[in-house]
Amino acid sequence: MPALARGPEPLRLRLEAPSLPTQLSTVRGRMAAWAEAVGLGTDTVDDLVLATHEALANVADHAYPEGVGEAFVDAECRSGTVLVVVRDRGQWQPPPGDPGWRGRGLMIIHGLAERVEVRHGDAGTTVKMQWPLPGSTNSLAARDHLRPH
Repeated sequence: MPALARGPEPLRLRLEAPSLPTQLSTVRGRMAAWAEAVGLGTDTVDDLVLATHEALANVADHAYPEGVGEAFVDAECRSGTVLVVVRDRGQWQPPPGDPGWRGRGLMIIHGLAERVEVRHGDAGTTVKMQWPLPGSTNSLAARDHLRPH
């Protein structure tokens, strides 16, 4: 079961486990409950849950294709936005030339979140995704960069 750490209720959620990518149904449930608790609408909750699922599926496929490895999900409300970060400590494996029916995770993530940033490096891959909080006057579309986590 992933560890759950919260800051001021319910503004922060952290999930981590050596086998987090294999616990996708548990992660989806926890992400949905957290997103609802911070006031996101049903459609945005669905988008956030699916985008997080796709990012973790990419961890399993690209960072640890030979088995299970560490993954982390951090979600928080910050400056009128919801920021979800999925990261791993693996080595990115490029997708095959013909992924068949697979290989569309990042495209899906970009279609669901208002802003997405993906970084690959020697220490692993980080996917940052943002959605606006309801009633926020901050427009993510006008921002040039995601804030560092």
